[in-house]
Amino acid sequence: MQIVNFFYELARQHKQINGFFYGKAYEKGAANEAHPLMWLDDPIYGQSVNQTLSYTCNVDILGIPEGDEDVLNVQATAFRIGIVLAEKIQQTYPSTGFKMGGFTFVSLREYYDNNAAGYRFTYTIIQANPVDRCSDDFEQHKQFPKIDALPDFGLENPDGCAIFNEKNGLPNFKIMNPDGCAIFKDNE
Repeated sequence: MQIVNFFYELARQHKQINGFFYGKAYEKGAANEAHPLMWLDDPIYGQSVNQTLSYTCNVDILGIPEGDEDVLNVQATAFRIGIVLAEKIQQTYPSTGFKMGGFTFVSLREYYDNNAAGYRFTYTIIQANPVDRCSDDFEQHKQFPKIDALPDFGLENPDGCAIFNEKNGLPNFKIMNPDGCAIFKDNE
């Protein structure tokens, strides 16, 4: 997805960021991330407004404090990184087509299993609708291949009933259909 690649490039190019992840929030804090870390939450929300796409991206800038006295330093660094990212997004508009629509932020402390600290930024990024209006993506007479819901199998029973008795160790039972024919039968 283009927006994920965009955030990956921002993280890769930033001098202080050592890692990037795009994933579910519950995956954070597994202690296998390189900090300071940029975490882009999945899913990314979006909407179309006036021929533009608007993305709402939740991005955590996280570090691991060395103790309680270090939490404010980690948060201050994360805040600076988040503000600089917002400015960088705006500066890339001529080359990427992404424009900063605004953002909110909230501080994080004792965050997830690894007790990270930092800031969560919710960026609203706007892009002109990138649809290729010249492409021919539809075929009026296209048909899907027909797929049967269940595979066919041959029946050896002259009554047309299938007997499944190759499973040893199951309890003995018979399931009868309305015609009185056993549908499932265990070894007797």
